[in-house]
Amino acid sequence: MKLTISKEGVFIPEFKKNKEACSTDQIRVNYRTPTLAMKNRCRSKPQAKGIAGSSGKVEKMEIVIDKDELATLREMLISIENCSYDSGDEINKIISAQNLIDAPVIFEPLLKEIVKEFDRMLDEGNINEKN
Repeated sequence: MKLTISKEGVFIPEFKKNKEACSTDQIRVNYRTPTLAMKNRCRSKPQAKGIAGSSGKVEKMEIVIDKDELATLREMLISIENCSYDSGDEINKIISAQNLIDAPVIFEPLLKEIVKEFDRMLDEGNINEKN
């Protein structure tokens, strides 16, 4: 079986009603198609966590898998288009993962939305071709 898979994709976030904007003004997130190596780097290995009661016996076990949001962002994000803010002194463009990380807190929902979409792709192994 031969699958045809693009090496890159584009995601249009909903941040600040972005999807309703004119297509030439929309924020566009260009990303690398996730690989198994990326997933391995962005996810720590599952860890078993035992919770002991007052008697010292293990009462409950939990399996924890940590996700590193910033590692995921840095691994998958290629560039961001049409995203900037005016700080009063200058117009600041947000074109990279580091620009987004260093942006004012008002951009946190955008960061979280991008990472959520990247996490979905990594976890489900499914790329949303319609976005």
